[in-house]
Amino acid sequence: ELRIRQRCREYKKAMADFLPAGSRPLYASKALSIKRIYQIMKEENMGVDVVSPGELYTAVKAGFPMENAYFHGSSKTDADIRFAMEHKVGFFICDNADELDAIDQEAARQGICQKILLRLAPGIDPHTHEKISTGQIDCKFGAAIETGQALEMVRYTLQLSNIDLQGFHCHVGSQIFTATPFMEATDIMIAFCKSILNRYGFTAEILNLGGGLGVRYIKSDPTLNIDIVVRQISEELARICRI
Repeated sequence: ELRIRQRCREYKKAMADFLPAGSRPLYASKALSIKRIYQIMKEENMGVDVVSPGELYTAVKAGFPMENAYFHGSSKTDADIRFAMEHKVGFFICDNADELDAIDQEAARQGICQKILLRLAPGIDPHTHEKISTGQIDCKFGAAIETGQALEMVRYTLQLSNIDLQGFHCHVGSQIFTATPFMEATDIMIAFCKSILNRYGFTAEILNLGGGLGVRYIKSDPTLNIDIVVRQISEELARICRI
């Protein structure tokens, strides 16, 4: 437990030191979904990602503040969407039109305007194992920027009455031991945000660059310095925003 708390605090401190005010790290529930872990995340003022109704249910039972929960997954059922809204989940992460329609319809039934982030595929190869690379244009997750699919998805989303588009999310892969893929994703995502502003007058309030920093499973894996990685990403964010 102390190690988990220490790691939460390392991420929070790095983000407070280098990223814009209000930036927050999220715990990936797929790592371990038990009630106690959500209680710790609540105590440490973390957000959480959930990818199934089971993870969502466990977080609710643990008393986690669901406004700080982000519901992922490319195949959410209508029941999943209804359950999440009934428990006031903060954000849906959406990557297809069918899900957008289902969220819009359920939000209308519940009389709310649901916050979402659109998941985009920036077209980056993080040079990890192909099974954990998730940022390419042919990945099943996210609307591809390069093909114009993402632009069309934004246009469609902005027409929906019961959806509040807050910004964009991407995830280029897992077991990444360098800041470089995240810096490349930053360049592409900020350029996309600028194009959306110019085309539709829409300003993204949230940019989620995903996770995927490597875990040291074996001795030959490097040890990541979270401070350095977050600082490098923040410097690239500042540089590209000045252009």
